Amino acid sequence: MRHSVSTVRAKGHGEVNARLAGSLLSSTSLPALLIAGLIAAAVTPINSGAASAEDFIHNSGDWGIAANWTPETIPNGVDAVANFNHDAPDQGLGYTVFLTGGPYTVGTLNLNATSTSGGYRFTNGVLNFAASGQAAINVQTNNLLPDLDAGASFNLASDTVFTVYAGAHFTADGVISGAGLTKSGNGLLTLNGANTYTGGTNLYGGTLSLGNNNALGTGVLSAFSGTVIDIQNGVTINNDLTIDLSQTINVGSGSTGTYAGQISDLSDPSAIVKTGAGTLVLTNNNSFGSGARIEEGTIRATADYALGVGPITLDGGTLQAGANLTLANGSILFGAAGGTIDTNGFDVSTSASMGDDGTPSGTFTKTGAGTLTIEGFAGNNTYATATDVAQGTLKAGLSPNIFSANSAYTIESGATLDLNNFDQAIGSLAGAGAVNAGSGKLTTGGNNGSTVFSGVITGTNGLIKDGTGTFELSGSSPLSGGVEVKAGTLLVSGSLGNAGVTVDSGATLGGGGTVGVLDASGTVAPGKNTIGTLTVNNSAQFRAGSTYAVELNSTGLSDLIQVSGAATIVSGAGLTVSNIGLGSLVAGTRYTVLEAASVSGTFTLVGDPQVSAFVRLSTTSDATHAYVDVTQTQTFGSAGVTLNQIATADGLESAASSALVSAVLALPSDAAAQAAFDQLSGEIHASAKGMLLQDSHLLQDAVTARLRGAFGDSGKTASLPVMAYGEDGVQPVAADTDRFAIWSQGFGSWGSTDSDGNAAAFDRSTGGLLVGADGLAGDWRIGVVGGYSRTSFDADDRHSSGDSDNYHLGLYGGTNWRAIAFRTGAAYTWHRISTSRAVAFQSFTDSLSADYDAATAQAFGELAYKTDAGPFAFEPFANLAYVNLHTDGFSESGGAAALTSGSSTSDATFTTLGVRASTDITIGGVAATARGMLGWRHAFGDVTPLSTVAFAGGDDFTIAGVPIARDAVLVEAGFDVQLARNATLGLSYAGQFGADAFDNGFKANLGIKF
Repeated sequence: MRHSVSTVRAKGHGEVNARLAGSLLSSTSLPALLIAGLIAAAVTPINSGAASAEDFIHNSGDWGIAANWTPETIPNGVDAVANFNHDAPDQGLGYTVFLTGGPYTVGTLNLNATSTSGGYRFTNGVLNFAASGQAAINVQTNNLLPDLDAGASFNLASDTVFTVYAGAHFTADGVISGAGLTKSGNGLLTLNGANTYTGGTNLYGGTLSLGNNNALGTGVLSAFSGTVIDIQNGVTINNDLTIDLSQTINVGSGSTGTYAGQISDLSDPSAIVKTGAGTLVLTNNNSFGSGARIEEGTIRATADYALGVGPITLDGGTLQAGANLTLANGSILFGAAGGTIDTNGFDVSTSASMGDDGTPSGTFTKTGAGTLTIEGFAGNNTYATATDVAQGTLKAGLSPNIFSANSAYTIESGATLDLNNFDQAIGSLAGAGAVNAGSGKLTTGGNNGSTVFSGVITGTNGLIKDGTGTFELSGSSPLSGGVEVKAGTLLVSGSLGNAGVTVDSGATLGGGGTVGVLDASGTVAPGKNTIGTLTVNNSAQFRAGSTYAVELNSTGLSDLIQVSGAATIVSGAGLTVSNIGLGSLVAGTRYTVLEAASVSGTFTLVGDPQVSAFVRLSTTSDATHAYVDVTQTQTFGSAGVTLNQIATADGLESAASSALVSAVLALPSDAAAQAAFDQLSGEIHASAKGMLLQDSHLLQDAVTARLRGAFGDSGKTASLPVMAYGEDGVQPVAADTDRFAIWSQGFGSWGSTDSDGNAAAFDRSTGGLLVGADGLAGDWRIGVVGGYSRTSFDADDRHSSGDSDNYHLGLYGGTNWRAIAFRTGAAYTWHRISTSRAVAFQSFTDSLSADYDAATAQAFGELAYKTDAGPFAFEPFANLAYVNLHTDGFSESGGAAALTSGSSTSDATFTTLGVRASTDITIGGVAATARGMLGWRHAFGDVTPLSTVAFAGGDDFTIAGVPIARDAVLVEAGFDVQLARNATLGLSYAGQFGADAFDNGFKANLGIKF
């Protein structure tokens, strides 16, 4: 009878996956597979007459009962095949096969159940494996309980191939005896028994987990590339191990496993890879040639050659000493994750060259008590991975420059870096530990990094600071040798005792600590970007080309160098000044920047000594000090150009010291100062006075126009009706009626005055309503007028604006003597003024506002002569007005730029000469009057408005606003029309035009019969 293999699948790591269907592999096939690496070898059917395959058909039961098999024959003999195909449903507990009555013998055992819930387990007896060639155990199941429990055993009468497929797991707690064992397949085989098989172990695929000291019997373990050896906690393996290229050894978290046998190469130089968070102990002197890679957990070495002779690569794991060691490995490499060498209380030395394996992003950490000595030759170690000496001592061997000049070294508190009396260079130094230089000299900073070291450096040959970074010594380092600052910055915030410090050209010494002797060719900058004091216990010398970088502030504090001995300032030694405070330097301040038992020479100020438009620096010295003096070189007023600028500047200079004064002192140029004085002047208050004086004409013009209309002087024959009270109530009547009349006028005006070169351009707009009532008193018409208007104004160039609410009340009267008309009046206006302005220059800003009252009193009169020329009426006139303005005092709200002012009075007189013309017309049958005016107005008196103000604590100063135009042309044009029997409307335009100013206005009169 012939049987065949239904499926053959070749997998990685030498796995052949054969699903058996009542057949056997021929006795000649499996050795061929193994010899070829168990990949892609031919599988041939068994010959007719060989033992048949038996399928176990029950879930659990005895091997020795024929009824449990199909066909009902107990598999028991050389080359016999036993198949177990059932999937257990009980969540991994599996089915049980009792070997009672045995031993039984098979050539092939197939555990074919594929579910993860489990398969079969064997107990109570012995199962022999014997075949014409190699016996086979094929496993696809994954039991939670042992597959071979402690009450059963496997006897390998022939060499046996144990194939555990990917995802499968076979656990043998029972003893395996007999010949050799070959593990293949990508699954997991766990050997927990005290095995006695003698033919050795071949590991071709997957993972072999060892849970007993004798798990491998008595032979050699030969492991091939890509496989994993797992050593369980507390297990020591004494079997020798041969490895092929790369062998992973795993010890799980919390576990310690020992490999005491010798590890050697199978053929080519090979390496081990340590995985798992546990500890692998290597106790033998091993000979494998490609070293060890520690990716996880720890390898503890107790022999010099424990890690073979190849490179040690630390990439996330730890190499731990289990004894005093002299490592035989030729190189130590640091992967991206870095790694740790733990001396563990022992002394370890290595001559290995140290380098990076890829990107140096991790840290090489030295832990444990004891000393790690780096032997070798100068320049042998070039790694850039950071070095952290966390515990114990990292010591240089018997050669200079053993440490890596590319690595950043951190020496933790309690740890030591020992130069062993040789000159050594490192990338940088940080931490709080100790550096023992002995007679060697340490050079640090070559990696251009910036670090702080708060520990102690001792030695007789000093220290060199190199590189562009900053190295701060914040501890006490009693070096007896000199310290050279070759490049970058050395900050001494602790003490160097009596160690002399030489600062090379281009380098900097800073900090607020103590040094012995100072010899500066470079820069000395006390403090740490702050004002500080550097103490020199002996003498100090500033050579030509050196720089003393002084920091100071507006409160009078500055850097200081205190020298116990003599200070020598060689000609050409410079001094720079930086103001690090918020305020400006105060003129008259003297800063002491050097104190010594004796001082010779004077620093040369480097840079522009004129630090602002007003302040200049200078240097001087006496017998025991060197100074920086702040001198004001000009008054504020000297920087001004306009009268307002000069007045403001003088007023500010007389004021109390403030942030405002400091800000002005710091202005870089006269032009900047002039712009600041313009903003500070508060000239909006003065310009507003001129506006109120000038706008008084709006009420005058309305009253004069009313009187002309009341006496019929607006048109050729008669004026349009006004509203009067008659017997039948309010009705339109002739203008010169003897009835009582009321009138109203709405008006709007806007204007602008250009800058006169002193005050800024000023814009204004006004709108309002006047209401009047008058009646005859003999030959006179007497009336009263009142109203409200609101004025808005601004001086954009001064960031200033305001508004005024105006309340008007007045009396007026007029009469005619034939062709001559006389019109007069007096009025009083209350003003409620609000202003706001902003000041911003350099770093100073302020927002200011004020509210105050003012009042305008005016009296005016006009003489006019009326004459006719055909259809036209002409009226030459002369007008005189006097205006008096009283302004209350005020105090602006805001900061240091706020102004105060007392009450003041201004007055102006206006004269106007002109001629009016009018004619009566009819528009579509509606009576109307067209009229116009041309005149010249002259102003005298306080035409340039003034405001006297003061800053807090300062003298009064007077500011001028934009002037009222002394001469202006007046133009007016309009018409009056009777809209209906009981309604009249008058519209007109009025303008004033001066050399640098204009006003435009419109008026509307409306009368309605009630």
